[in-house]
Amino acid sequence: MNRPRRRRRKRRAQPLRWAPISAAGLQIALVAGAAILGAVLLADFAVGKYQAMQLRERAARSATLQHLALNGLRGDVESVADLGDGRYQLTTYLQNVGTGEPIYVMAPDMRAYVQVGTSWQEVPIKPLDAEAAGVSKIVTKQNYRYVFDARVRDFAQLLPNYMHMRFSGAMLVSPRSVPEGDVFERKDNYYVYLKPFDVADEAVLKRMRFSGRPPVWIPMPPH
Repeated sequence: MNRPRRRRRKRRAQPLRWAPISAAGLQIALVAGAAILGAVLLADFAVGKYQAMQLRERAARSATLQHLALNGLRGDVESVADLGDGRYQLTTYLQNVGTGEPIYVMAPDMRAYVQVGTSWQEVPIKPLDAEAAGVSKIVTKQNYRYVFDARVRDFAQLLPNYMHMRFSGAMLVSPRSVPEGDVFERKDNYYVYLKPFDVADEAVLKRMRFSGRPPVWIPMPPH
């Protein structure tokens, strides 16, 4: 005879029971948590303080570099010579008026403009010297020479029979010959009145008074 099969009873899962934590264990856990939190806050404070110090040092270096580039160098037009047929030679200078330490000027770029109406018309200009295209170590005074073409019609006459010209220079300035991130871009604008090559001296003297021949150029203050 076949015996009846016994049904197996399913065992119910027993809930997990946590062992009770003693007062001493709880105190240790709280102390450890507080220590970890304190360490995190201290590290965050140290990082913030370091970053703030870095920003202050960077701002100080930037201010020193800016002062060197803007106050340590004096620049202006030294002369303009008429080469004939509308071509002129421009000579500018940069003078070290700082503490006497060398100042390095890299890649000076010069542009020339003639005022026509209320706008500026750019005219061709190119450097004559290697110093105007490379790195110059300026200890005392350095000259830069350029040749430009100023054959422009209908130019504005702020001064009768004279062109109103602007020379815009941009250069990189550093206290080192090989910069280590300490570079400042300096920009200058020089303004002059320029006598056109095809205007006779007699025509100029009819409207202007000079002690001798009309000058080829007349310097102007910055504006």
